[in-house]
Amino acid sequence: MGINNKLKFQCVHCGQCCLDQNTLVNTTYKDILRIKNGLHLTIDEVIEILGFYVFDQPPSVNEIDRMVVPPIQTERGMAFVGLKKKPNGKCFFYDKAEERCSIYAFRPGFCRTFPFRFTIRSDKNKKKSEINIFYTEKGIQYCQGIGEEYPYLDLEQWIKLGREVIQDLSKNNQLIKTWNSKVKIKQILPTARNFILTIFNIE
Repeated sequence: MGINNKLKFQCVHCGQCCLDQNTLVNTTYKDILRIKNGLHLTIDEVIEILGFYVFDQPPSVNEIDRMVVPPIQTERGMAFVGLKKKPNGKCFFYDKAEERCSIYAFRPGFCRTFPFRFTIRSDKNKKKSEINIFYTEKGIQYCQGIGEEYPYLDLEQWIKLGREVIQDLSKNNQLIKTWNSKVKIKQILPTARNFILTIFNIE
């Protein structure tokens, strides 16, 4: 199911991707800035809507290398940064009354690309790398917008989004690498506030 015309999908706003208790929505620094500017949040309010999910056991170097978004060093250990979840496991921004995302216009890249994932393939004979698109395992598992009754993807539009998200992830991973290096040499205290301030200073 790579880059082809066999992928069918149409978001039906079922909310399953917002309700899954085991789904963690990773956020890049651009995601955080987009939400911050969209909701006009202060630094304290940004910290309030984010979760810093600390690992029970520190991940190995090989495990970190396989992660789409690497963890950051915090006061409590290595942690993923993502949208906060409610006590019942639902996304903090899921509006139960409206049955939809309350920040849909500026939702994270993770949400914008669901139920797909993208890979990049470089070809020395081509000036531009090729983006491949696939259904995610969780998408196949519970996304109600995947089915033969739905239209084929507008591949040009989705590949463009995939390229943007991959570039965003690359820049975000560089930010995290720099942050973790500074924490290691004690150049910065690994607090949530300092991490968000680092992001704010990018603007």
